[in-house]
Amino acid sequence: MRTFGKTMRNSLPAVGLGLLGALGFASVTVATAPAATAQVTAKKEFVENFNAANAALQGRKFAEAIQKADAAWPHATTTQQKAAVEQIRVSARCDTRQNDHKACIDAIEKAKGTGGLPAQLVRNYDEMLAGRYESAGQSAKALAQTKANISKYGGTGQQLAFVARKELEAKNYNEAIKFINQAIAKGSSGSAQYNILLNAYAGQNKMDEFYKTVERIAPSMKQDTYWRMLIERTKKEANYRSNDALLDVYRALQAAGVKLSTTELNEMADAARKRGLAIEAVNIWEPLFKSGALGGAGDKEAARNKSLFEAVKKDAQADLGGELAKSEADAATRVSGDALADVAEAYLASGNATKAIEIFQKALDKGQMDAGKTDLVKLRMGVAQFQAKKKSDATKTWQSIKSENGAAWLAKSWIAIAKM
Repeated sequence: MRTFGKTMRNSLPAVGLGLLGALGFASVTVATAPAATAQVTAKKEFVENFNAANAALQGRKFAEAIQKADAAWPHATTTQQKAAVEQIRVSARCDTRQNDHKACIDAIEKAKGTGGLPAQLVRNYDEMLAGRYESAGQSAKALAQTKANISKYGGTGQQLAFVARKELEAKNYNEAIKFINQAIAKGSSGSAQYNILLNAYAGQNKMDEFYKTVERIAPSMKQDTYWRMLIERTKKEANYRSNDALLDVYRALQAAGVKLSTTELNEMADAARKRGLAIEAVNIWEPLFKSGALGGAGDKEAARNKSLFEAVKKDAQADLGGELAKSEADAATRVSGDALADVAEAYLASGNATKAIEIFQKALDKGQMDAGKTDLVKLRMGVAQFQAKKKSDATKTWQSIKSENGAAWLAKSWIAIAKM
């Protein structure tokens, strides 16, 4: 009679076990059962049925593998032999081509109860159980098992995120935040993870933490969703007025790389036109009219839009032809810095950031503007400094802004943009 140890070394392969379910764990491998000592022998009936079960398993004949494993079981005389049979059953019941989650769960639980399994295999089975519980609709057990795995083995980013998602669904917001932050710390830091964190903060109405998170992740994630969350929050400021700051909102969105719709670009150009910034309006409108997005057959207000565009083109040509310089000279004679600030914006739109910085500074030196307007001028001066590759100067300018008319929030957004 052959020793059981020799039989096992020659016959039991490492069998890949796929893990189904929402946890997304990687597939795991069943290790070869440990060899028995030379003195421990296996019954002939055990060896024959075990070898037949193993051969059937290798051939993906799962029903036959189970049948032969069942036949070997009564003849198993040691914990090691019993454990080897249970590994066959788990391999057959839990193969990815098998879709009976309950049978897989039962097999794993029985194998663990039998004992004699290597520590790494026990860990694999624990992690498989969590996924199978979830796939079988046993969410409470999946959560409990995953928490136990985390406590025992440290937990992967995916496992931590799974627990965080379940805690969020149960409105256990503090627990969700705790586990998702651990997941992120482990390098599991995609949109799904950050969305759990943001939803947990929102669920507690911790909007300061919500926006601090958005401000932190937007530069690295580089997704329109997060940039819009951050930048469009400007419109909720207490003293926000679209006539004063809507154009600045769109400028920030564009600088962040957000793709604006035709409607948004049209609104942005019109905001520039209303503020007398003809050059900027033309720069925004021209591609839309050239492509037919505006002024074409699908434009219900084509006649009006064409008329506005033609008029603003003439104004822009006049500014570039010398009117802007005349406006600068006239603005210098005014008591307040408002007119100079408008001229500086026009220079910025024309691509002359250096000249824009100079005129913005003159506007600020002249002063005589209310605090809200002064901070909007600082915001735009920071943009000019940023475009002139003076990032540190721009950051200092933005950091000095306090007004709740959108200027301070946009400054915060621009600081985040500068981190990209």
